[in-house]
Amino acid sequence: MCNVLIVDSDKKLIDQLIMITRAQFANVILLPAVKSVAELNKEMKKVKVDIAIVSNELQENCFEIHQQLLTTNPNVKSIILSKTKDFDVAQKALRYGFIDYLTKPITEDFVYALDRAIQSINQVSLLNVEKSGNSNPSLHLQHQILRFIHENYHEQLTLSTLAEHLYLSKHYTSRLVKDILGMTFSEYLLIYRLEVAKKELSTTDLSVQEIATTVGFNDPNYFSKKFKQVTSYTPKQYRNIYHGIVTIGIA
Repeated sequence: MCNVLIVDSDKKLIDQLIMITRAQFANVILLPAVKSVAELNKEMKKVKVDIAIVSNELQENCFEIHQQLLTTNPNVKSIILSKTKDFDVAQKALRYGFIDYLTKPITEDFVYALDRAIQSINQVSLLNVEKSGNSNPSLHLQHQILRFIHENYHEQLTLSTLAEHLYLSKHYTSRLVKDILGMTFSEYLLIYRLEVAKKELSTTDLSVQEIATTVGFNDPNYFSKKFKQVTSYTPKQYRNIYHGIVTIGIA
């Protein structure tokens, strides 16, 4: 379960966000909404915030709010809500690690953004488990699955190759991965590959085609299609926003 906090002063908007979130997601806990840093600090003392939906119109800077959240949970995922499209804010949001930058009124893009945040939280939690060194046998199996994917994502991985590596049946491996990751093998592999691709786009000069190949895609067009489905941007748009090249509008 993920703890979701809305940081906004617009009661009508808060009610709308709550209604949509409850209707679409069964794996979240909605914390009481707050409208200032003072209220945020009180809430943070009571519970860990996993995902924050932050208005860009509060008196406090939304980036300061995000930094405040990071002090208690370094893996917190934040989504910005703004009345208008602002390229500078969108670019800064990307650099600060926000999951998404959305404009009002609320559309289905909010559902997609929150879904990405939840998936990202699940991945981070699993990565933390992998680093814990816990000797529990079930955790050891989790480590094996994650390590195999993280070390071989650039290869043509399939559920069958993972099953062979674990000396388990394909059917049992499929069920095991679903139980551990909360998603299918192919879904997790896609998310992990795209996370690596985002890092390559922001830190290297490799072409989109080269990055697609590097992270395990044979078809760069398919890579671009999946990248946009998950991030709302094409790989080129993502790179341009990160580096401040104003060649597109805000999606």
